[in-house]
Amino acid sequence: MTLPPVSPLLNSLFNVARAKYRAENEAWVQLSYRLSGRFNLVTALSSIQREGDLDILLRCLEDEFNTSGMDFSFHYQMMFSETWIVACYEILRAFQQRDREAAKAGTPTSGVSELHEFKSIFTDFELLRMPIAKFEIAKDNKLEQPLPMRRVGDDETKPIEFYDPKDPSRFHIMPKGVSSRGSAVWLALDVRNSRQHLVERRDLADRLLSLLKLVKGAGELEAEQNAAAQAVAQADR
Repeated sequence: MTLPPVSPLLNSLFNVARAKYRAENEAWVQLSYRLSGRFNLVTALSSIQREGDLDILLRCLEDEFNTSGMDFSFHYQMMFSETWIVACYEILRAFQQRDREAAKAGTPTSGVSELHEFKSIFTDFELLRMPIAKFEIAKDNKLEQPLPMRRVGDDETKPIEFYDPKDPSRFHIMPKGVSSRGSAVWLALDVRNSRQHLVERRDLADRLLSLLKLVKGAGELEAEQNAAAQAVAQADR
């Protein structure tokens, strides 16, 4: 039996996703140009568009989520979801670092990483990325003493375990599940604020795309700055 080639099937998957989510696909493209322009990091353009492609494919898988669990589709969905989380985190981290270095050098920043919305999105990606990529609690160096924890599903009769940030054999398995929209969801632990909250992958993607409404393009920003400068010049006359 001759098996079909995989590449055409893979291309078809992404083509179907683009057809189903045309608006979101276009939004990712626009966001890639806008963010890469504001941060003056052209190489980020293709990276953002790749994560956009993966997002719309995941949206299709989420729409088709099968609660019966009779196949491996959710296994692949979770695999892609975790990959998407880590990749998006690295892009945002690079943007944030670029602004920090610009501020230290006394040069203009993008102004984007200073937005409350950007900080909120980045924080959630940060809280998810460390447990996914390194099996550790994010920012565990902020813990002053071992953190008492219970395994998911354990009641008070089970002994309390401790997560010690100084223990080289420490590990943290972040609880995960599926939201009502069929999207991967994780229980993020924020030790800096002593709280935990659920983070849904699809919600993170929607929040990222919402930056498009908040972040002006480089051309728009330049025009706005020129208009402001002209207004000041006319007022001084």
